[in-house]
Amino acid sequence: MTLVCFAMLPAFQALSNWQWHRLSDRQDYNLQIQSQIDKAPVELSEVVSIVSTSKTVSANSQWRTVEMTGVWLTEQQVLVRKKSLESNLGLWVVTPLKLQDGTIIMINRGWTAAANSAVDSPAVAELPSGIIEVLGRVREVQQRTKPAPTDLPEGQVDRIIPLEIVDNPNTVSNAYVEMTASRPESKSSDIRTLPEPEVTEGAHRSYALQWMFFEIMTIIGWVILVRNEVKEQRKITLN
Repeated sequence: MTLVCFAMLPAFQALSNWQWHRLSDRQDYNLQIQSQIDKAPVELSEVVSIVSTSKTVSANSQWRTVEMTGVWLTEQQVLVRKKSLESNLGLWVVTPLKLQDGTIIMINRGWTAAANSAVDSPAVAELPSGIIEVLGRVREVQQRTKPAPTDLPEGQVDRIIPLEIVDNPNTVSNAYVEMTASRPESKSSDIRTLPEPEVTEGAHRSYALQWMFFEIMTIIGWVILVRNEVKEQRKITLN
């Protein structure tokens, strides 16, 4: 039992340290998000550059609020499957926006509820025509690690991959924008704005303290076991 206790103590300590490190990483991440959100909006053109003939946003633009002016490319609009909001299953409504300088950026206009069948697409209200002003948050694109599915209903995709939606040299390839406002209004009552990122520490602190508590209880338990064993040995000796 002593050997088991001695083996458990460093294990519990390592698990506690791991949770403290995760808490520190989460705090740093939260600070990065909050600092980006607190910055004044900038024109999208200020964070877009051309790299190897492809338009991309700079690496430090995640969560930055940007302003854009352009026209909707409604014919290229897609719905992104299997996106939940408040435990409800639905889809993201993603519409390309062509800016005045020719840049094309994917705009996630928000969440809409799924249709009655997985093979059906929910009806989405028509967009206003003409010049549109859009405000939103920059989000990085998660690149594919496996081939895209080929059996999806028409107009639906499994994720936002800009060049798969609009294959054009002017398309921003590594990011999209979560729309928070537009003028004129480009979101109907059936589309809900995506919430701001959740800036919380999670349960890492409580987990770290929990492993420390287990460590303390192991020591206390070992002392009790040894004390009881000594008492038993004394009884045997006296008898």
